[in-house]
Order: sequence, then C-alpha cells, then structure tokens
Amino acid sequence: MSKIFDAYKKRVGDNVDLTVEVGRAGAITLFPPPAGSQQSDFTRLANRILDLRLQSRGTVLGFASSAAGEGSSFVSYNAAMILAQIYHQKVAWIDGNLLSPQAKLRGKGGLTFSALLQDPDLADNLVVDANPFLIEGGANLMSIKGIFADAKYPELLSLLARRFDFVILDLPPVLASSDTSLMAASCDGMLLVIEQKFLKWEIIDHGIQDLKEKGVQVLGSVINRRQFELPKVIYDRL
Repeated sequence: MSKIFDAYKKRVGDNVDLTVEVGRAGAITLFPPPAGSQQSDFTRLANRILDLRLQSRGTVLGFASSAAGEGSSFVSYNAAMILAQIYHQKVAWIDGNLLSPQAKLRGKGGLTFSALLQDPDLADNLVVDANPFLIEGGANLMSIKGIFADAKYPELLSLLARRFDFVILDLPPVLASSDTSLMAASCDGMLLVIEQKFLKWEIIDHGIQDLKEKGVQVLGSVINRRQFELPKVIYDRL
C-alpha cells in the first residue's frame, strides 16, 4: 500500500472512499459512441474544448456543418458525452437545428429549445436529470423573422451558461439557413464540421470568412473522414 494512501487513510479514518460520482448519461442515446482510434480523436477534441472553459460562467459553443449530412450532430453529441462522462463537466446539448430536429428526442418531455427561446426565464425550471442534459428542439421557429436577432436568444444562452459548464449548441447547416450565423454569433465560439468527401478548401475558407464578417468567432474545423470504417476527426486552428 502506498504511503500516500496510508496518509489519506490516517486522515479520514476507516471510511475510505475514493469513488468519484459521475452523473448518468440518461436513457436516450442519439448516436453510437466513438470506438477505436476514433475515441482518442474525440478525447483530444474534448481536451481542447476544456481549454476554452470560462471561469465566471459556462462556455457556449456552436457546432455546424456547411451542408446537411456532414456529421455535425454526431461530432457535437460525442464531444458533449466525453466532456460530461470522462471530464465530469456539467454539459447541456441543445438540438438547435430546428429545420431537421432529432427524431429520438421528439416528445421526450421537458422544456424544448423553442419554448425556451420564447421565454428564457423558463431555463430556471429545467429539471437536469442527466449529464449531458439533452434539450429537444421543439417547434420550428425559424420562419419567424428576427427570432435569433431578438434579445431573448442571447439572454437564454446567458441563463444556461450559469447552470452548465458547457452549453453545446448543434446548429443548422450554414448553407441551409441565414439564421445559423446569427445563432453562432451569440456563442462564445463555433466549430465547423466538414465531411472529407466534400472537402474543398476554397469553398470552406470562403464560408469561414463570411461567418467571421457576421461576427462569428470561428475557432476551427473538424474534418469527419467518413470514407474510413470509423470516422476520424482532425483539427485545424482550434
């Protein structure tokens, strides 16, 4: 037995407990966990995200792809899982893609993102019973002009940042809605998820510059190499 453990036992007596309590992940699993070498890639991503944690409040991060089907939800969800379950951060994952909400979350009960958008004060009533805590998208409000330019949206993010270490917001594809840039601009930063087969640096760079011109803090990109047996992420400028 180590001298460190002996000293610890002497201090606390016979009631030695080295257990670390980790909040449960919840009953709903949106995507399979990363496996093999993919796991280490996601762990590195989560490590880099940890460096972005703010001291005064939680950090709000947006994830978006340039087009549908590039894996933004998969990447953001698994990053949230690792932050919550391995690094013991209190995490909220929000289905912010109201154009194509996650079917598995539909009707799960509790307050939805769209309900919170209309009344941010409801965030105080959230019953956080899992980690990460998944927030359903709800009704599609994206047809309402100016919904994300309204003061209620950043107010909601601010309230959530008081309750969580990280708020991970899964956004609509950049090319699918002009609201994506508005949503991302109120986040502390945004990561662009790109599937490798769509990889065209000129187009991507143009998209990044366009987002930056709209006030979005683009932290970098995650390349989803789905041509392999398992997706692999690599990092650029994060």
